[in-house]
Amino acid sequence: MHKLYKIISYFLIPLIKINTFIRILNKKEDKIRYKERFGFTNLQKPLGKELIWIHASSVGEFKSSDFLINNFFNNYNILITTTTKTAADYAIKNYGDKIIHQYAPYDIIFWINKFLDFWQPKLVIWIESDLWPNTIVRLRERKITSVFLNARISPKSFNKWKYFSSYYKFITRTFFAIYAQSQNDLKRIESLTNNEVKYLGNLKLTNKLRILPNSSTSTNINIMLASTHHNEEELIMPYIENISKKYPLINFFITPRHPERSRIIFDLLKSKKLNVGLHSRIKKNSKNQFLIIDSFGKMDEFYNISDIVILGGSFTNNGGHNPIEAAVANCAIITGPHIFNWQNLYEDMIKKNCCLMIKNLKELEHNIINLIEDKSQISKLKQSALSFSESVFFDEDKLLSVIKSKLEYNA
Repeated sequence: MHKLYKIISYFLIPLIKINTFIRILNKKEDKIRYKERFGFTNLQKPLGKELIWIHASSVGEFKSSDFLINNFFNNYNILITTTTKTAADYAIKNYGDKIIHQYAPYDIIFWINKFLDFWQPKLVIWIESDLWPNTIVRLRERKITSVFLNARISPKSFNKWKYFSSYYKFITRTFFAIYAQSQNDLKRIESLTNNEVKYLGNLKLTNKLRILPNSSTSTNINIMLASTHHNEEELIMPYIENISKKYPLINFFITPRHPERSRIIFDLLKSKKLNVGLHSRIKKNSKNQFLIIDSFGKMDEFYNISDIVILGGSFTNNGGHNPIEAAVANCAIITGPHIFNWQNLYEDMIKKNCCLMIKNLKELEHNIINLIEDKSQISKLKQSALSFSESVFFDEDKLLSVIKSKLEYNA
């Protein structure tokens, strides 16, 4: 099967190159650094320290590598690869003094070889679900120590991989250890691989107490629609519009998962004649009932001034988003039914009355109105979520011990 994959990948090279240049034209690829996708670099490899390569595909995966970067950057060169431009921009802006950033090479053997020949990593940490067969098998062939960390596989991907479980076994043989990010992921991955799969917790929940939680419910309630996905605003907005008209003093913040969609959301709300503004263009004294946050790096700021947070990705089939970021900011949390990415965590929160899960959008409107009419319920949800966020969600010491032992063993 792997031989077939390699052959197909070679035939795809012309399409890959064409797609890359289309992405450059659409500003989705870095026109200055795109050659990194073919294994080239304009950088000099730093001398004096051995190198750890961490692959974290997008912004979410990269954020979860914070714990690793801060524990190893003093003693090792940390090479971070991402696949998206937004993740690259975020990594360089926030960690530029601690890491080397490169775009991950496409999964073609000679581009991978060029990349590995230059960087020669001592240890590779592969984060989450972005499995690239040629790259991962090549690591094994070169005897480069590798770990699959915060591994996950969605129900949809799992159903596909079941038909190719022997290939999944073949790919994952590379890793000396696989650590699943949830008990559900552990069970799914365990059924596909011969490796022992372990659970340390979710890496995204390390270093979680980074913002000062707001301490009280304001007179004018602030409601945040956080990390919404394509079409989700269109589904939710009729019910939010009803609430906004019934309670004109309430403020609404919308933070789309992909800020480049902000203008589409703005036009949607404008077509409904709602008082809407873009955060990047807001004037000093202007007051918009709806504010669209159209840039990265603002989530914590708006969590911290929100009373109720409606977590996106859960009303469309995207698997939901991390509720702990809102919980540590002392917010009352509402989610939709599609939360398979965080299933175990939400189940615990619901058992302990730390969040509300709604089954349909009419129920969303009903629940929000109940909270507005009874602010004591907002306070109770806030407090229970904040208390839940103080739990230990990840065995940091265990992970450090495993990685350090491998680095020392290979010294």
